[in-house]
Amino acid sequence: MARTPYLWDAAMYARPGKRATLARADSGIVIDGFLRSGNTFSVAAFAISNGPDIHVGRHLHGAPHILRAVRLRLPTVVLIRRPGDAASSYLVRRPTLTPDDALLEYLDFYRTAWRVRDGFVVGLFEDVVTNFGGVIETVNERFGTSFAPYRPTQENEAAAFELVEEMNRLECRGEVIETHVGRPSAHREQRKAEIRKLMQRPRTLQRLQQADDLFAQYADRATTSMSQS
Repeated sequence: MARTPYLWDAAMYARPGKRATLARADSGIVIDGFLRSGNTFSVAAFAISNGPDIHVGRHLHGAPHILRAVRLRLPTVVLIRRPGDAASSYLVRRPTLTPDDALLEYLDFYRTAWRVRDGFVVGLFEDVVTNFGGVIETVNERFGTSFAPYRPTQENEAAAFELVEEMNRLECRGEVIETHVGRPSAHREQRKAEIRKLMQRPRTLQRLQQADDLFAQYADRATTSMSQS
């Protein structure tokens, strides 16, 4: 379905929970990426700085969402994390999948989104968690917007993580699930260490190298954009 974006759009429209966060013509911004790439923190930080009234296309985790956002000419941030870290964190959340499954999904997402790379800003996970305000400044420079950059004050950090947990509760029917919540978790870190051992098989290492090479292309664009803003 990633290669038939209009069918993907129709599938999202048919699901109320997805339709609510789907990019639309009046969205202020779209922030999306592969699962476990700083999605929830980014959206929370943006809301803390800019208020809750701006519609943000978010949390659909499909490359067709990026294609749609670019097609609508919306300010768009594609979040990306190093593939080994993203895949291992994703597998904590989806334990029925294999490392190969996770890496194939990662490759499909970012290869598809790469087709419209001139229409979005890259948000590296490391920048998202340490300098999200800089990512938004790059968005403003690239798209001519005037969003308020996030400032990581103690008050803002507390408010952002509170909002992260609130979004997790909504997703998980009132509970904060440690395998799902978009903040640091000791439980997840232990499980990720176990998963990394599974990623040492030759076929998996080959896919991981392909994903690392693709990540490097995105990282190069992010570095160039941040240096120019």
